[in-house]
Amino acid sequence: MKNTAKNEKLFWNCRAGNYPLPFDHSTLVKTKRILRLLRGLGADFSGRDILDIGCGTGVYALPLAGKAGKVLGIDSSPAMLKVFRAQARARKIKNALCVRAAWEELPAAEVRKGFDMALASMTNAIRGKADLLKMEAAARERCVYIGWAGIRKNGLLEAVYAHHGLKYRAPEGAGRILKALKAMGRRPRVKFITDSWTRSASPEATMREIAVTIEVNGGKLDRRWTEIFLERRTRAGKVSQLTRVRKGLITWTVRQGKLPAL
Repeated sequence: MKNTAKNEKLFWNCRAGNYPLPFDHSTLVKTKRILRLLRGLGADFSGRDILDIGCGTGVYALPLAGKAGKVLGIDSSPAMLKVFRAQARARKIKNALCVRAAWEELPAAEVRKGFDMALASMTNAIRGKADLLKMEAAARERCVYIGWAGIRKNGLLEAVYAHHGLKYRAPEGAGRILKALKAMGRRPRVKFITDSWTRSASPEATMREIAVTIEVNGGKLDRRWTEIFLERRTRAGKVSQLTRVRKGLITWTVRQGKLPAL
């Protein structure tokens, strides 16, 4: 995806209606697994005040609220945050709030040392040194980054992308962040894992998502071809997609002393 504010908003608002909910069984199992692995890397969220950057529907923020002091989620998508708030109300979660903000536009003073830990998962909000320094400035103890690690496979989308002259691949993520942290003199702890998920939606909903995906990647949708393609993939009124990925779990201790000027 071409990284513009317009594209980010368009993409994530479109995805919000069919995005994993934090307390769905399969989602929660995966979240708990990753949190266990992060504890093994020194990132224990228990009793901590947590900042979740790019929080989405609250996949991490809301389950963590049960053991955290307080949680604040930040996301630029109003549709995602609407789901976050609805999930929090349904579960009567009082110590997890969310605000609409783009991380790059958020003044560092608003979050400076306001949290014990800062978390960013599968988000384009954290891209390089400036974002990492702001992330560190928000946390008193530790930062956690979860990101793409070079592998993303989805047979349906690979065929769609190929027809439109686009390449389906994993976005930049863990590799870029590790390189930036090394240049900053940090000593992160890292673990790579495999993950997968299945999405099932009507042909119409799948078409809407594909149309947005092609647009934000700079392509022009061949609507007739895509309609025929999805019709052939429809079973019992649904189109299913299996995605397999590799993720990098990265944690590092925040350096004490003088805070960076941001």
